[in-house]
Amino acid sequence: MKLFDEIKIGSMTLKNRVVLAPMGTTTDHTNGFNMRDVNFYGERARGGAGLILTGAVVSSTEFEPSPCQKLTNVKDVYMLHMVAERVHCYGAKFGIQLSPGIGRMNWIDPHTPPYSSSPCPNYYKPDLICREMPTDGVKRLVKSMGESAKLAKDAGVDIIEIHAYGGYLIDQFNSAKWNHRTDEYGGSLENRMRFMMEIVDAVRDACGKDYPIAVKMTLDSIDDEERPLEEGLAIAKALADSGKIDMIHFGRGAYSCRWRMVSSVYQPVGFDLDAAAKVRDVIGNLPLMAHGKLNHADVAEEALQNGIVDLVAIGHGMIADPHWANKVKKGRLDEINPCIGCGECHFNAMKGRARPCAVNPLCMHENEYELTPAQEKKRVLVIGAGPGGMKAAISAAQRGFEVTLWEKNQRMGGIMAAAGAPRFKADVKDQVAYLIRQVKKNAIDLQLGKEATLESVQAFDPDFVVVASGADPVMIPIPGADKPNVSTAVPVLLKEKEVGQRIVVVGGGEVGCELSSELRLQGKDVTMVELLDDILRTADHFVANDQNIRYLVEHSGTAILCSTKLTEILDDGVIVERDGAKEKIACDSVVFAAGFRADHSLYQAIKSAGIECVQVGDNVKPGKVIDAIHQAYHYIRVLE
Repeated sequence: MKLFDEIKIGSMTLKNRVVLAPMGTTTDHTNGFNMRDVNFYGERARGGAGLILTGAVVSSTEFEPSPCQKLTNVKDVYMLHMVAERVHCYGAKFGIQLSPGIGRMNWIDPHTPPYSSSPCPNYYKPDLICREMPTDGVKRLVKSMGESAKLAKDAGVDIIEIHAYGGYLIDQFNSAKWNHRTDEYGGSLENRMRFMMEIVDAVRDACGKDYPIAVKMTLDSIDDEERPLEEGLAIAKALADSGKIDMIHFGRGAYSCRWRMVSSVYQPVGFDLDAAAKVRDVIGNLPLMAHGKLNHADVAEEALQNGIVDLVAIGHGMIADPHWANKVKKGRLDEINPCIGCGECHFNAMKGRARPCAVNPLCMHENEYELTPAQEKKRVLVIGAGPGGMKAAISAAQRGFEVTLWEKNQRMGGIMAAAGAPRFKADVKDQVAYLIRQVKKNAIDLQLGKEATLESVQAFDPDFVVVASGADPVMIPIPGADKPNVSTAVPVLLKEKEVGQRIVVVGGGEVGCELSSELRLQGKDVTMVELLDDILRTADHFVANDQNIRYLVEHSGTAILCSTKLTEILDDGVIVERDGAKEKIACDSVVFAAGFRADHSLYQAIKSAGIECVQVGDNVKPGKVIDAIHQAYHYIRVLE
């Protein structure tokens, strides 16, 4: 496979073309690297990646508080060197993504106007107007980038990727939307690019003519005027023509359409590859790297074989499975733990937390939360084969317990199987399939069609019980709710319940939006009724996911009725109330997507009978995949 061919980036030779994509996070209150970073990046190197890139590392805190790791003085070298040393142990190269700052995107200090290329609104607080960076300040930042690059080189860093992407400070200078300066850093595209090009020169001067330098740049902003495609191509060409850099890493999108910057479950695989050929046309043979759900080996390999890219950057996919590269190389594709595109990693990092992964409880805890062999061979009974139940059973079997898994249905996956049913949620479907394979691979006595009761549990006589039986869908108790043309979302998504041509979906949360979008793709006529004043009001997820599903449903042709109350279901329609007036909406079927409610009765009965037991996932309270999988893993991990 070309994925595992060597490639030269300037003077540096990589053992393969698989790159851990740069992803921003903060893991230490000092804004330095620490042992968690050593272990996190080291594990991805151990997993076979040829190049490990960190997220943004800032070169200065003069104009803004550091939003991420910093490299501003020699004291910051110590831990960075330890990361580099660990990565090098596995034959991988190590690079940092170096940034002069994030400008108008700063969220660390919500009260002080940050500096940008020109006065413009802060992204998070639009009434907070950014200050224009003084010309001498721009020059000091350029100098700081060279000084930081030299510190990185001294720390053992093999390549610097200059962060000119994503609407951050360099990109704000490059963009005519934000840059209205009248000095040498504003006006024409050449002048707006001057900040970036001077940074390239400063890094080159500091690190030497043979030191590898890459630039990550925004090709275009898709649905926003922040970066027209033609301008992005001109920037790429100028970088290539300068002869001063060794690689371009491109991406698309802006914060206004962040789902094009940060991949989500709703994105197709390789979603930026269609633009790679355009970049290739203007940069010639300069090494080109792309990202965007390239954790599908066939898609990544085809892009390399076609020559449109030279390296593939994988971010979330290697958060989920650090050993993606080695598994692909050895043909063990069915053992890859697939990312589900939930965005919990980024969602939690933006809250200031350590970056977790919904499907990999070891992320950022690589040497801390490993499973150990059981000291006593207990009989473990797991009730329910949703994500939490399957993870509990798999983890218990891996520890050496005697494991039995009961599932009342004739299929595994629980509600997650329905969540992965829409055609635009293949990532979730892949994770369900992975968990099912792991159940079958391990020593687990799987019993489908087996419904648990207190009596059956007592008769089984387990030492430990995991109740992972999920939650029940909510049906709003209104006249007509018991009619045969009424259903809940799960059986409709799983195609266990047929619906007519005209459908009213009740509820505009995540499930309602996904169901409506999928039904429209099936050619159905859909009206979505939401009691609140907007869809997705109760959704608790990353902004990229929110923007993406909102885009899907709003462009699907679904008729969206917010601030609308369902009052009655008829044989041929529904009665709704909005703006104080009632009206009839004709339909053939009504589908409730109004949430779920946990039933604790079985757990309470087992507990009251004196049997050691725990609840996980939706059986505790309706929540997320990350809750179910992490709870299950950790309950089993600490079981003695």
